[in-house]
Amino acid sequence: MKNFSFPHKTSVLILSTVMIFSPMIILSFIGFKNVTKINPILGRMILLIPSLLASLGFIYCTLGYHFQILRGDELKLRIHLEALNIAFTTSLVFLFALIFIFLNFNPTLLNYLIIILAIISIVAYVIGVEIVKSKYR
Repeated sequence: MKNFSFPHKTSVLILSTVMIFSPMIILSFIGFKNVTKINPILGRMILLIPSLLASLGFIYCTLGYHFQILRGDELKLRIHLEALNIAFTTSLVFLFALIFIFLNFNPTLLNYLIIILAIISIVAYVIGVEIVKSKYR
């Protein structure tokens, strides 16, 4: 697997992002009230197939970027690892803070905790990469 170059990572990532939201688009055309009236197998397939394909695409891109970073030089690997350290620490701090805030002030937002943490983690990683890059310049 290390010799496989994982071509078209960016296009697969964009397509997977579109596919993960496609059930909402499809269901908006069908009508959310009509979901209970259609065949249950068809309804499940509307949700299952795009989300499965999107998940496979995200796994493909994750593996591709992972091996791309491993094949890079030592500096790129160090930058990536330090940025991941910053993102992980930031995510943990926000996790505990958001759990405290949501439990005490808005418990319904606990349902969206993973989505909020994913966004925070991505932003923290991007900022971490820039901070670490400026450190090594």
